[in-house]
Amino acid sequence: PSHSVLSSCVIQDERPFHPQRLWDIYHHHMGTGVYRSKGFFWLPGRDDLALLWNQAAGSISLAFISYWKSGVLEHTDNHLTAEERQALQQQLATSSGRFGDRHCHLTVIGEKAEIEAFATVLRQCFLTEDEIIWWKTGGIFADPWPSTVVHLKGHGTL
Repeated sequence: PSHSVLSSCVIQDERPFHPQRLWDIYHHHMGTGVYRSKGFFWLPGRDDLALLWNQAAGSISLAFISYWKSGVLEHTDNHLTAEERQALQQQLATSSGRFGDRHCHLTVIGEKAEIEAFATVLRQCFLTEDEIIWWKTGGIFADPWPSTVVHLKGHGTL
């Protein structure tokens, strides 16, 4: 009998995920050998929200966990005082990221071959440079994820 090798992989990137590609990957590429994945990420169009990705076996939940400081500052209706705005700007000045404090960080655990395949397609979900330019100039991406906190069970591969 063959023994599966348990492995883990960390996916980190400062770019946001493309909402439709991420939806498609989740529904069509997450095999049964991906036992657990967890972390946080962001999406264009929801660029002020830090979202929690929490997957175990065949279910996933996405939850709002916090606001990115960068996103709060970019919104004109944030009701910040001048002092609060300055404090946030000072905190962000120490962040080296291209998108301020926003970034994606997911840990995937499962059978080695399956998590490597899943990680490969997941990395293809990040916005490309052309998509970033398009988004920064007002482009809007299709976003099939529910707008409220959600828990999804099952997907195409199970």
